[in-house]
Amino acid sequence: MGQSRKTVEQLSAEIGSDFDGYIDELFGNLRATTPIRTGQARRSWKKTGKNPMKTGRKELVLQNTVDYADRLDKGWSSQAPRGIVQPAFNRTRKK
Repeated sequence: MGQSRKTVEQLSAEIGSDFDGYIDELFGNLRATTPIRTGQARRSWKKTGKNPMKTGRKELVLQNTVDYADRLDKGWSSQAPRGIVQPAFNRTRKK
């Protein structure tokens, strides 16, 4: 039973590390995909919460706090006509 527990703990640690890497990459892709005019929208991306794989919490939030973020995500800017979130997800998943 001791070996099983150790294996589960190692697997959980590895999954948690992979999740951290994915979230960091997604966060970077969200910022990179965000159009830049003044830089405010790119600077306004926030990550709140911790890795649920490590903390047991159920929530990790990536959000942009500018009031026009929704418009940008709907293709309002010619710099990101396909939006922000879906292209960032797609770029992150392809790696």
